[in-house]
Amino acid sequence: MLCHVCDREMVRWDLPPSRWFRETWVCTWCHADTRLGHVDGEVSRAIYQRWDLRWEAACTDMLADPRRHAYGLFRATLCGIERPDMTGSQFGMWGGRPGECPACTAAARAIDARWPVQRRDVGDVFVDITPLPLPRDVPGHVSPPDELGLPDLRLPELPQRNGQVVPRPIRAADDTGQPAGDAGDAGDVDDGFRQVGAGAAAVRLEAFWPGVGLGQYRPYDRRQRTFAWFQAYPLHTLPRLDEASFTGDFSWFGDVGEPLDYRTAVTDPIAADLAADGLTLPADFVALITRANLHRLLDREGHHACWTDVTGPLPSPVHPDDRMVLFLRDQQSCIVWYLYLHRDGGSCVVCSADDFTYEPGPHYGRDTVYWCAPTVGLFAYRFLIEARLATAIDEQRRAGDLDPELLAYLAHYVPGPRV
Repeated sequence: MLCHVCDREMVRWDLPPSRWFRETWVCTWCHADTRLGHVDGEVSRAIYQRWDLRWEAACTDMLADPRRHAYGLFRATLCGIERPDMTGSQFGMWGGRPGECPACTAAARAIDARWPVQRRDVGDVFVDITPLPLPRDVPGHVSPPDELGLPDLRLPELPQRNGQVVPRPIRAADDTGQPAGDAGDAGDVDDGFRQVGAGAAAVRLEAFWPGVGLGQYRPYDRRQRTFAWFQAYPLHTLPRLDEASFTGDFSWFGDVGEPLDYRTAVTDPIAADLAADGLTLPADFVALITRANLHRLLDREGHHACWTDVTGPLPSPVHPDDRMVLFLRDQQSCIVWYLYLHRDGGSCVVCSADDFTYEPGPHYGRDTVYWCAPTVGLFAYRFLIEARLATAIDEQRRAGDLDPELLAYLAHYVPGPRV
């Protein structure tokens, strides 16, 4: 295939096909790309963008400051640095800011000059790509009664208790105020707060789960606080999880793989800084960040683009002797998740709309940090199970094809008879 910009031969990129594209071709000279749809004749071609607006920042855990570099092609920066985990960032663009790599800037300007002026307006060769149809889009399709997304969805018979989801009678979120999820045993009243630490020194934080919508079963309806596509769902409305089963080793996941040297190089300095304050990183946090099969697990399976970005330790905005470690953020940093480390050794996962890596210093306001999970392992489990459910609902899969854990979790939101 010839490049539509410079007429050179293009090469096929080994990106996996998606619902929208079956193939991606790129030109290694001018970096134009061509994407082929699943229907013959559907072609999406790159349009011209100025050099300082075109590039994504490089994203990798194997460079001290990857955002200084522009991501080019095939897991490499424009200046030629290659790393096996390198991708283009989901959090922002690169170009024209102080401190950026001068070699990347020179390469970006050179590539810009390779686009002939007469070919910088290529709108006449751009064709919209039609995604592969979902089941209901196919003529004559009859929705089975267990197709996800149906208003009267019927679930198959649930298996016996198998995993971390605890079966619980479903109560409406605005019932009596008694918990239907993680608040505790029936009869407890969920006041919407949780604490980290013990005794008089405990920190009490407003608590909720920042999750994505699960179709009509748990709508994203903006009735609660929102962070981009994440909404604050009261904890007592969530499916209850067996907290005792989250022992820090990710046994529910299976084979977590070996520690990665370039990831322990990230966590070890943080652990050393925390040790000076008498604090330690929990085992489940270290496993999530360093183990080969867990590393970037939340990035890969998140329903809405999120990415692992480990920074810390940071001073807590709640108390000067507590610490936080940033470990995950959404696409545009509308919500950021931190490991919160209390000075007495307790910990939890908190979230905030504030990025404290850019706003250092004490804030000491409890209304900027929110409790969302007691441990990193439990946070990862709920995050993943909801991401997988959201994808299955979007793709209108059948409930009978769901993993038993997904089925048990969804059953919390689907009252009524089962087939």
